[in-house]
Amino acid sequence: MKTTLMTTLIACACCAPVSLAQDHHGDHADHAHHDTNAPVNTMCPIGQEPIVEGVPTIEYKGNTIAFCCPGCDKEFMGWDESKRDAFVALAKAGKEPGEHHAKGDVKAMDAMPVKSQPYTLSTCPVSGEPLGSMGDPVVKEIDGREVRFCCKMCVGRFEKNKDEYFKKIDEQMIADQLPYYPMTTCAISGEPLSEDGEDIAINLIHANRLVRLCCKSCVKEFNKNPGAYIAKIDKAAADAQRADYPLDKCMIGGKLGSMGDPSEIVLAGRLVRFCCAMCEPKVIADPAKYLAQLDEAWAKQNP
Repeated sequence: MKTTLMTTLIACACCAPVSLAQDHHGDHADHAHHDTNAPVNTMCPIGQEPIVEGVPTIEYKGNTIAFCCPGCDKEFMGWDESKRDAFVALAKAGKEPGEHHAKGDVKAMDAMPVKSQPYTLSTCPVSGEPLGSMGDPVVKEIDGREVRFCCKMCVGRFEKNKDEYFKKIDEQMIADQLPYYPMTTCAISGEPLSEDGEDIAINLIHANRLVRLCCKSCVKEFNKNPGAYIAKIDKAAADAQRADYPLDKCMIGGKLGSMGDPSEIVLAGRLVRFCCAMCEPKVIADPAKYLAQLDEAWAKQNP
């Protein structure tokens, strides 16, 4: 795979199919006004993608909320009440997450928390031992990021020296995700990430995702609303990898397309396609295993 081919939300880590958002907000307010059963939102609160007709909706405080695929409703109801209320208010104001991104105005999006992607490395950051070598990995969220360990003893050692171990993790994740990074320009300024053939990008890991920016000013801008820019990067990765995706079968279930349009997520910079959204949790539970299979398929296709 070429470097340019080869990055949330979950923006959605659960079941968000990646697609080009359509700008249909213009008549949203009038439609909602005349039809009390019409959804107040045009974008899924979980996937930040256009809602899909036929996917079950829910009633929340007198408002109909629609989603992009089954399962998003449960995750939405798992949010804090204040966050659900904030989404409804944004949707009614035409400022729901995803809507402005579809129009290319990511700075106008209301900042939303970015859920950490799973820890996708195959080894414990403390011992260096393969995860699973001492039983099921110990999964912890530390400073808003998922980290996996070979045993409980390593958790304590990590927490005593977090800065050192996070630096080690970041270096490994940058090296792992860099070949799949889809953009040659800064996601914020649009400036090139190389000059005279030399890589000049600032590489950072946010919520276990690689982000490449052109300067410190853009790093500051990114930190104001990381969710918007990560969504932009994830979409670019999915669009770049979809056409040449090396597998015609879901790594968990059946043939892609056998159950309708494939479900998709972007995990550690890779587009991962499923026969249905129900297969996604198995990959998220053991990402290193399945990403290794996907990497092998890419390598065979692009020797």
